[in-house]
Amino acid sequence: MQLNYFSSHSDRSYSSRIFLFIKRNLWLFLFDLIIILFLALPPYSWAETQLIIVLVFLLLVRDIVILKRGILHLGKFEARGNDIIIGILNKNKISKEITEWLPDIDLEIKSWMGFPIMYIYKENEVLFKQHSYGSWTGKKMKEFVDSFYDYKKEQNLWKIYKGED
Repeated sequence: MQLNYFSSHSDRSYSSRIFLFIKRNLWLFLFDLIIILFLALPPYSWAETQLIIVLVFLLLVRDIVILKRGILHLGKFEARGNDIIIGILNKNKISKEITEWLPDIDLEIKSWMGFPIMYIYKENEVLFKQHSYGSWTGKKMKEFVDSFYDYKKEQNLWKIYKGED
């Protein structure tokens, strides 16, 4: 049995990942509408101008965080026997491939400010964090983690059946 994940065509593009995140999380962009309303209703008092400047600064920080977290993405995750090959996309290209031993790898889903993050561990050290960008959602992460542990269990049963250590 093999466990294979390859990122979709839309996930390979950095801008597509970001737009899919924005599409799923439109509520994050409600402040943009507020700023547009403020800009459409001149004249401004000094207090309104200060409010617009603060809102624009907050939106800039939000956008920087979103863009920065979307740079690295899980491009491939292949399991062949007891070998795991992890390919990490940096923007649009696979920049790093990691080959690890199956028993050393663990997956876990945690949440940060309501957004799911899938952690890939090697002996309690974080190898990679997959944020919910592109096609990755909390549900897809859960399915992926479940299929990984099913695969890991089958490999252990196969080793027991063959009499290996």
